[in-house]
Amino acid sequence: MARISTVIATSHSPFMFEPVQWWTATRDARRYAPDVPVDDDGQNRLKRRRIEAGFAALHDIVRQARPDVMVVFGDDQSEQFDLRNHPAFAVYVGGRFHGYKAVRYAGPLGSREWKPKTAEHWAGVDTRPDLARELLYGLMDAGVDPAFMTALPDEDVGMGHAFMRPAGPLTGGRFDIPMVPVLVNCLYAPQPTAARCVQVARVVRDVIARWPADLSVAVVGSGGLWHTPGSADAYLDEAFDRAVLAHVRSGDADALARYFDGWAPAPERASLACFRSFDGGSRMRSGVGSGVGETRNWIMAAAVADRPGVVIDYIPVYASPCGIGVAHWIMD
Repeated sequence: MARISTVIATSHSPFMFEPVQWWTATRDARRYAPDVPVDDDGQNRLKRRRIEAGFAALHDIVRQARPDVMVVFGDDQSEQFDLRNHPAFAVYVGGRFHGYKAVRYAGPLGSREWKPKTAEHWAGVDTRPDLARELLYGLMDAGVDPAFMTALPDEDVGMGHAFMRPAGPLTGGRFDIPMVPVLVNCLYAPQPTAARCVQVARVVRDVIARWPADLSVAVVGSGGLWHTPGSADAYLDEAFDRAVLAHVRSGDADALARYFDGWAPAPERASLACFRSFDGGSRMRSGVGSGVGETRNWIMAAAVADRPGVVIDYIPVYASPCGIGVAHWIMD
């Protein structure tokens, strides 16, 4: 029978992959909320080393688990879907795909110039269409009706960064573990509630457990934690992040979902423009969105594990600003 050998949650911010000089240049080019601290180069280098240590720890966990396949919960940011058609959930059931290994921008964050699709920047990832179809069927049998993808609508852009970025560190840069991407709409209103994400994640867990193939499966939640990229008055809500991580440690995914779905900004921040980005431009009723909305993928990982997790590190990167976290769950 298939077994879940490890569950991981990790941020995938571009700051995790770029040097400190890039951090400084990004901070210098942007205007954040006035209470966002400014780290000097020494502090940023220390935080960069902590990120590298977190990646190394996750790689060790994956190496020990020896998974045959990774099921990854991640979002799509206008890489394959846009507001003309954006499903709440989608399962990629196609064959080998390609994408940028990490940050595709050749210049500053958001640059129109992209890095060349050479082996340094561009990679292919194998898949397990048999497991992907099993997840699709199992979700539909359980009353979840996701979209499915037999190929990438835009192969030039490639698979979204939520899937490609963690694949590198988790595989030691080899991109040699097949992947089943499960796409979750985290940014574009109306987004699924965290409670619905918990339900979907538990169906995924149960389908894997019932599958008769002798496979070791790693489940990964990719994204978050707090960040509202592109917002002029962006700030870092460390209280939000630490509450999320406290629920990760407690192992109560339902309580984590209730916290997320019930969250509201403090009155003194409620008028900030960064919250207008929570709808992703759809102008429809929104749950927690922007980059913060990717926390749904952590919640789904927590729901798959359904036990206390281990927070490896939490790193507030003020140059973004983004709360960067890495965590895992020890499975039987």
